[in-house]
Amino acid sequence: MRLLHNKMAVQNTALLVFLFPVVIGMAFGAFVLVGALAQPNRELNMWPFESTTPTQTGTEEIKIQGLLKQYSGSASIAIKVVVSNSDFDCGDLYITIYDTKTSPKQVVAQNGFFSQCFSTNNLALPIDDTFSEKIDKAGEYEMVIEMNDKDYKKIITTTSKFRVQ
Repeated sequence: MRLLHNKMAVQNTALLVFLFPVVIGMAFGAFVLVGALAQPNRELNMWPFESTTPTQTGTEEIKIQGLLKQYSGSASIAIKVVVSNSDFDCGDLYITIYDTKTSPKQVVAQNGFFSQCFSTNNLALPIDDTFSEKIDKAGEYEMVIEMNDKDYKKIITTTSKFRVQ
């Protein structure tokens, strides 16, 4: 009888020492997760390894560099543009950001960079300047990049969407 009593005491102790911390740890973790997800603008990202650069649509001759899929309201959106078609050397570059939640889309920011001669040194645009905008309002936005040739006879364009939280 004494042996059976000692065996049950050992089992209860083992249960208390090993299983109790696991149950308490899982309950505490669930409590913290629910609290974190209850905060505004929080979400659970189950696929954290996705690309941080947004998909660009348009021609392959013009690319946006440095644009992220998501920004905080306090972060600056700074990009460069790479044009691979020398027909557009010394042309004008226009960068426009639209709010996609409005109908029709409203312009949030627009910049023009004139006489962008990049072909000789294979430079990223804008030359000797920077494009940097800060958008404080949370929402979804679309960036449209247009490059005109110097005679305004041809144009290439690319677009990409991003989000501000």
